[in-house]
Amino acid sequence: MWNSRLSKHKKLVINCAEAIQKCSSSNSCPSRPPLASRAPSDLQEKMKRLKHLEHFPEIYPDFAQSPVWNRRVALREELERADMLERRMQLDIPEFYVGSILAVTSSDPNLATKENRFVGICIRREREGLQHRFVLRNVIEGIGVEVMYELYNPTIKKIECLKLEKRLDSDLTYLIDALPEYSTFDFNMEGFAHPAGTPIPVNPLKVKMKPYPWATRWELRGCKGIEDAWTQQSAYFKRKFQKTKMNDYLQYDFIANYRTDSILEHELKVEEDMQTFEKSRHEAGLTRRRIFRSAAASKA
Repeated sequence: MWNSRLSKHKKLVINCAEAIQKCSSSNSCPSRPPLASRAPSDLQEKMKRLKHLEHFPEIYPDFAQSPVWNRRVALREELERADMLERRMQLDIPEFYVGSILAVTSSDPNLATKENRFVGICIRREREGLQHRFVLRNVIEGIGVEVMYELYNPTIKKIECLKLEKRLDSDLTYLIDALPEYSTFDFNMEGFAHPAGTPIPVNPLKVKMKPYPWATRWELRGCKGIEDAWTQQSAYFKRKFQKTKMNDYLQYDFIANYRTDSILEHELKVEEDMQTFEKSRHEAGLTRRRIFRSAAASKA
């Protein structure tokens, strides 16, 4: 009886070893054919065919998926994407990042000219889909003014990128506690043309903060664009504790950006939809406007 059991186990081990060797030596696996038959070269070929943009999540953060996985509904995303592409054909939305200087013209029935133009630095971009919005900040007569715009709001008539650049941080909300000189821009400012085909410049400027108290403890958020925030507001032993004890877990958190990182398959799907929509409008003779573009990837 024991010999028969041992022989059965031996045969089972041999069969498992043969199956593992077969899966490792070939591109197809009998146990998981859909997953194993998918070759990485397919994505590479699609990236080459669509001319995939390397910095697509930064150029089009409004097309990103929701960081909450339970809210990712394929049908809703597809319907919103169709409305967003149609709106982009009506309104020329330039490429801009957090740190770029923009001028937004929107309709206002309460003014004599029926429109309002605001110039400021983009300090924040948030939300996905049709709810995507950005915030501009400027200091007018010594008073800090922040205006929040919804990117796909029909009252927006024109968006101009006066200076295309990035900053060290993806969120510049700390400018509300910085010196006003870092948020002051002339409303008659002329635009700077970005040379086609050159990388987007990163401004290494580090701002100086106002005396404490601040709106929040910016030194705890690890902002790279603040000059010497720890030394100004905290004692040495507190700074040492924050940098050694409190943030040690970050180096072991392997899925810290798992929910917020963009998925390559989703990027390729959005790029394909954008190019198909753009091509259909061009062939119909309705417009020659391009919505799939990048200043760094364009040819001079």
